[in-house]
Parts: sequence; structure tokens; C-alpha cells
Amino acid sequence: MATTTSGTSLPGKPDPMKRKEIYRYTAPWVVYGMNWSFKPDKRFRLAIGSFIEDYCNKVQIVQLNEETGNFSHTATFDHPYPTTKIMWIPDMVGQLPDLVATSGDYLRLWRINGSDVRQECMLNNSKNSEFCAPLTSFDWNETDPNILGASSIDTTCTIWGLEVST
Repeated sequence: MATTTSGTSLPGKPDPMKRKEIYRYTAPWVVYGMNWSFKPDKRFRLAIGSFIEDYCNKVQIVQLNEETGNFSHTATFDHPYPTTKIMWIPDMVGQLPDLVATSGDYLRLWRINGSDVRQECMLNNSKNSEFCAPLTSFDWNETDPNILGASSIDTTCTIWGLEVST
């Protein structure tokens, strides 16, 4: 649903000819996390994670059609447990692969190619066990997208170096 709002022209106030749009997308499940894409050609694209009280959760990629004001989902993929965080690769110029990272039990990188989604890698911060402590958050280095840092409930912070190439 799109709602248009406009204001009056007052000094120091926004131009009334520039409209603010309010868009609504209703996901098929409770939303737990989301993140906007950085790609210049996909500026109104979101990755949205589910909160389903089960092992199998979902991540959905949705794109806003600026002409109609409607979101449509372009891809959906399964994700173990709810995502504690979702982030697109910081790519302001559109030259890097289309990657989204998710955290939960592990840090996972997913390659997005239209409706096709493929897991690129799964990073585990525990070298001593087959089990891992859940990751609470992570962040992508905007200066060097080959670097990601993640925090875990076991009080560790892990920095990963990746090979990000097209």
C-alpha cells in the first residue's frame, strides 16, 4: 500500500513538490530482521528474515517497483533458526558480487542472482567443537568488504577475511 504525504512551503521546510512515500509490505511470517541493499541499481531492495519458532526459517528478498509503489518478492530461501542480523555487502558502485550475509548459529554468505540464491560459505568461530555459540550480531567493513566481524554469546568477537571477487 502506498500513501502520499506533502506539506506546505515554509522557510527551511521541505519542498512540497517532493512527496514522501510510505510503502507497506506484509511478509508471510513475523519479521525478525531486515536490511536495505547498497547496490545503486537496486536501491529499494530489502532482505527480510523470519521469526518462526522452529529450526527452519526464511529469508525473503523483496524489491520495490517505484512506478506501482508495490513490493514484490524476487527470492526466498531457507535459513536455519531466525537470523540475528542480515546485511548486504557494502557496494556503493555496483562492482562486487551480489552477496547478503546472515547470522544465527553461523555466519553465512549467500550469493543472489535474480531468483536463484546459493550459499557461498558458512563461517564457524569455534575451532574446538562441532557446536558453536550463537552469533548475536556482525558488521561488514564498508572500507574493505573483504572483512566481516561477528560477536557471539560466548563473549568472543571474530574477524574474518574473505575473498570477495566478481
